Amino acid sequence: MSTEIFDWKQFHAYRAFDEFLESFVLQRQSYVTRHTEHLDLEKAFKEIQRWFVAAFDDSKANFNDKVALQFKDAPEQARIVFANVEYLWAMPMANISPPTKRSYALRWFPAGQVVSGERYFFGYPHTIANPGSWYLRNKYWELIATLRVLSLVTSPPGFTDLPQLKRRIAEICHTAIYKGVPAKEKFAVSKVCGVHSALLHLADPERYESIISVSHREQICAVFGHVIEKPSGDKEVLLKQIRTALYESRGNNEDPDWKNRWFFYSGDVLPLWIDKKSPKQQRASSAVFDVRNEEDAIDLEGGRKEFKGCRILRSAKLVKEAKLRDHFTCQACTFHFEDQIVHVHHLDPVSEYRRPQKTKLEDLITLCPTCHYLAHYWLRTDSRFKSLEELLDRLRPV
Repeated sequence: MSTEIFDWKQFHAYRAFDEFLESFVLQRQSYVTRHTEHLDLEKAFKEIQRWFVAAFDDSKANFNDKVALQFKDAPEQARIVFANVEYLWAMPMANISPPTKRSYALRWFPAGQVVSGERYFFGYPHTIANPGSWYLRNKYWELIATLRVLSLVTSPPGFTDLPQLKRRIAEICHTAIYKGVPAKEKFAVSKVCGVHSALLHLADPERYESIISVSHREQICAVFGHVIEKPSGDKEVLLKQIRTALYESRGNNEDPDWKNRWFFYSGDVLPLWIDKKSPKQQRASSAVFDVRNEEDAIDLEGGRKEFKGCRILRSAKLVKEAKLRDHFTCQACTFHFEDQIVHVHHLDPVSEYRRPQKTKLEDLITLCPTCHYLAHYWLRTDSRFKSLEELLDRLRPV
């Protein structure tokens, strides 16, 4: 992975996020409207609690219509603050159009009082994600979650420093994602809210991936977690460990900027984990991933080539010797095709080597692609399948 510092602010979402925090949180000025008065955020949040939260409307009416009615008699500052909150929720998302993002503030304020242009309202590639429909259908709770984050960082004594403010936002969102939100808080949410993931990434894009879906995080960690020798218990750290381990060998057909921003959605990474929701699917996908990375060319096996992580190296010479020894024939099902289409399986997985070492020919067995996939799959479930006899006894009846 490149060691060059990536310029996140070449994309509007990261610049706008910092400008929003500077204006709305640190200076108490509206970012999305042209109002110049100092915002009393504590008072405005209380009004929003009254007009939007306490007056919760769970009907199936149009959200915009409901909000316009709820805030009909609310003070102007409450509407200004709510417009800024709604802007922060919508701003970084690709599946909300720029005109729609601006239309939220236009509910209450004439066009001349609402900022305009791509600097504030933009689409791909300046957004950070294209979340699923849940982000839009869950809008009420997403806004409550956004209100909670902003109310916490604007409570006394508050912040005067942007880096410290962003660190605190990341802490709040990380805790909300992995530990939940106390039910007694003013803007408490019990549902999973994608805005926590969005703000977590915006607050520190080098540390946190641009992944809005919690289930996506879980699937990635479940499928690829085995490639990390000492995986972290923190899924955000584990994602970075996995990214580092895979980055050099995957996603190389993508634009470099795109790959840096959305690596796990690269064309040769996404199919390995997406929709792998059950443990069985995840184990199978892990096995397929291992098989596809089985062969490399070097005499010592298990060596680690440094690139801000490690790529496990394998011996092409031994692979050839094993195929010749077994006459290019699967030792489980006897499949043979013109001295081709046979894999070499390591009974003792190279990924578990602690240091480079010589592998013996008797530690290898030739298997057809299907039996090879099954061998890795079963090895995920029980280490006894490292034994040649146990493995063949399991494979042959299939």
